[in-house]
Amino acid sequence: MAYEEFMIDKRVVKRNIASGVVDAKELAKLTAALPDRAANAETIGSDLEDEDEGGED
Repeated sequence: MAYEEFMIDKRVVKRNIASGVVDAKELAKLTAALPDRAANAETIGSDLEDEDEGGED
């Protein structure tokens, strides 16, 4: 079964599994079949300072 993206969104998928709208085993098969895209990731830097460091609040 193909699911609409909103049904397997990580913010609602647990609720959809609990209510029977999404099958957990089928979702596991679907996610296992996804290609590994880690090699396409880029590391980015930030010039922002950590809010916990420096000065008093």
